[in-house]
Amino acid sequence: MIRSPASAVRSASSTSSKADWSRAIAMFLSVVILGRFTTETHAMALLRQGPTRRHHLHHSPGRSPVDFEVVDLQEGRTFSARRVTARQDDKILMEAMSSFKVVNSAAAQVVYQPIMPEAPSPESLPWVAPHLAEADEGSRGRWASLRWFERRTIETETVPPARAPMWWRPDGRVPDDPVLTASLVAYMSAVTLTEPAFAARGGVGASAQRDHSVWFHGRAVLSDWLFYDRSSPSSAGSLALASGTMFNRTGELVCTVKQEMYFPPQTA
Repeated sequence: MIRSPASAVRSASSTSSKADWSRAIAMFLSVVILGRFTTETHAMALLRQGPTRRHHLHHSPGRSPVDFEVVDLQEGRTFSARRVTARQDDKILMEAMSSFKVVNSAAAQVVYQPIMPEAPSPESLPWVAPHLAEADEGSRGRWASLRWFERRTIETETVPPARAPMWWRPDGRVPDDPVLTASLVAYMSAVTLTEPAFAARGGVGASAQRDHSVWFHGRAVLSDWLFYDRSSPSSAGSLALASGTMFNRTGELVCTVKQEMYFPPQTA
């Protein structure tokens, strides 16, 4: 069991290896993604893996600690799987399933991927505030973690599927750590994917994330900008689906993302 208090990150008794400071940063960056713990549960699963395996798949009170239970579901020669359950005050906040594959660069590989869409360079685009809520002192850091990132957005379409491409990068140097890198990618893939769904639905109402899945294809290069091509292809019955593909600036595919959101009916 690993416990994360509201104001810091520490490890309780656990069968996983002790996290170093960079892994602690990865966990701390999780501080509530729209009421979910996508990044932190992903990081906890990663901490149970050795360096030869890579991932390939998949508003709570701030005063109480969050306990993370990591269960080993599979440990094979090629694949392993973990389930992470986040609990606070004996209530389940989130469950995450993570699958990992042994890295074998010597094996013969068939490699193909979509071509990264053409886009203006990030240097030619205007600076974007992390989030409108940042300007509200009353938000008390609800979106504070987005202050640690830079974004450059390309004009968002308002007609479904409301394509909303953007560039992003951390606002500062990131240590060369695969756990931290994957956690940052998982975080940004989740927290910004609501935007095309809001645009397609007219930009009104509130939403709640129901499901978020990430398939990692390659390692992100956080020393440069990453391109995130987002859209919302479907909305029905108060549920909207958003999808995205993320690329390194060189065009290498980093991950594919899907997210389902619930939009409660508007009250009169």
